[in-house]
Amino acid sequence: MRTKTPKLAGRILDAAARQFARQRFHEVRMDDIAAEAEVSKGTLYSYFRDKEELYLALLARGSEGMVRALEDAVVHADDARSKLVALIDAVLVYFDGEPHLFDLIQAVEVLQHQDQEFPWQAARDVAMRLVQEVFEDGRRRGDFVVRDAELTALLLFGGLRSVIRFGSRPRPRLLAKRIVDSVLDGAAI
Repeated sequence: MRTKTPKLAGRILDAAARQFARQRFHEVRMDDIAAEAEVSKGTLYSYFRDKEELYLALLARGSEGMVRALEDAVVHADDARSKLVALIDAVLVYFDGEPHLFDLIQAVEVLQHQDQEFPWQAARDVAMRLVQEVFEDGRRRGDFVVRDAELTALLLFGGLRSVIRFGSRPRPRLLAKRIVDSVLDGAAI
C-alpha cells in the first residue's frame, strides 16, 4: 500500500472543490472526483471514506485558510478601524478566491449531523473573537464605541454574507472600508 501524501490529498480536495462548485452535493459522484483528480477510485477511498468525509475535509481546509487570512490581516494594521477594514477585506478576498466555498458552507449546514463538529465553526469563532477584540481596542483607544460588540459583529458578518452572495462584481473599490464605515458611523449618515 502506498503512503498517503498531503500533495495527493490536496489534489483530490482541489478536484472535489471543482466538482462541488459545479453540482449539488447529491449530484457529485466519487467516480467524477477520482477522474478529475486523476487517481483511481481505490486511491480516493483510501484518502476519504465517503463523499461526506471528503466534503467535510474540504470545509476544514477552507476554515484553516480563512483563519490564517484573518490572523494575518490584523497583524499588519495599526489602529482599530484599519484592523477592522483589513479583517473585512480578508474575508472578501478569501471568498472571492474560493468561490465554491460559500455554497459548500451553506450546504453542509443542512447535511450536518448533531454529533459531528461543524468544520467551519473554527473560522466563525476566530472571526467573531477578532472583531470583538477590535471593537474593544477601538473603545480603549477612543476611536469608536460599539455598544453591543457581539450583536454588532453578528450584524457585520450577516451583512458581509449578503455582500458576498449578492454584491456586484467586480467588487467596488474600497468596499471593505465602505462596509466598516457604514457599520461604525451608521448607514443613515
